[in-house]
Amino acid sequence: MTGRTGPDWPWRDSDVVMVCLTTIVGAAAFAAGWFGATVSGTVHHQAAWLNLAVGGFATSAVGVSLWLMRGRRAVGERRVALVSIDPPDAEPRPAPGRWPDADGTRDLVRAVGMQRVHRPDCPLVAGKQLERADEDDGQPCGVCLP
Repeated sequence: MTGRTGPDWPWRDSDVVMVCLTTIVGAAAFAAGWFGATVSGTVHHQAAWLNLAVGGFATSAVGVSLWLMRGRRAVGERRVALVSIDPPDAEPRPAPGRWPDADGTRDLVRAVGMQRVHRPDCPLVAGKQLERADEDDGQPCGVCLP
């Protein structure tokens, strides 16, 4: 095992080992229960083998479910990290409407085809063609709050 962890790997090595072991044990118990039930002649003996098969299936199902829940949790944590607007180590932003330029005006922009006006450092206009805008050119952005 390589010991891979972090945001690029949703499962730890112990999670992979756990799902493999529970699947193997569950499949072996299921197969033994199936084989035992086929060679038994009475319903009473078949019921005991059926219990073993159901227990094997439950073992496999629990192992796979835990593995999937661990992966889902990792994906959710990654999604939250990607969607968050301010990274945890970002500098605090100035209060809305408090960043006048040297001449006392505020620098607002609007992407071509957009209806809202943004601050130049707004993540919603990053990488887009921008044009200068006035405060009354559109609705203010809800993210950067110009």
